[in-house]
Amino acid sequence: MKRDDNTLRLLLWLVMAALAVWLALVASILCAYGATPAQDFYAAARGQPGINAYAATCQSAVETGYWQSELWRRAYNGAGIKAPPEWRAAGKPYIRIASREYSNGKYITRESYFRRYGSRAAFLADYAAKIRKDYPYTYKHSDNFLLCFAGLYRGRLGSWATDRKYFEKLTRMAVRLAPEIFGPAWHDKLLTAYEYARNELEPWQREIIKGYL
Repeated sequence: MKRDDNTLRLLLWLVMAALAVWLALVASILCAYGATPAQDFYAAARGQPGINAYAATCQSAVETGYWQSELWRRAYNGAGIKAPPEWRAAGKPYIRIASREYSNGKYITRESYFRRYGSRAAFLADYAAKIRKDYPYTYKHSDNFLLCFAGLYRGRLGSWATDRKYFEKLTRMAVRLAPEIFGPAWHDKLLTAYEYARNELEPWQREIIKGYL
């Protein structure tokens, strides 16, 4: 059984390595014509105090389907931030869109109110404020993107997302985007981030990360 696990892990690593090489090649080609969407978002996020730019980029890529979702195109909402009653009552802009959520052991589609922003910069500013207010662990560890992911499960009012595989999706996206953002040194950078964060992570989170690194 142990040998089978090691073989599976090796195969997964080889697949991810091949994918990373391919993404790096695509990124280098795209860079000749301008920044990729991830690079563009990351550059903007780096200018926003109080957040980890790479964590924000990965989360936004997951939430928006690489910045192709209706919520992003119509509202510049890059993280699925809901518009609660007090937001709407204050006359702040919002949009109503169907979203897929995990509830009572299954995925359902429901209409929800989301905050609407006039620009990417406005979204990043509000996102940073929400992280600071509702996700203190993520805010405290803004120097490490993996701990930022972990902090999304330790919010003042609960987890960021209803999706039970959210952490894995964020980790997978971090590996996928790393060649675009960090270039040839991407793997070393991710390993360094993991070594720094390892003792703070939950065992199940460590297992997910090791499966991709």
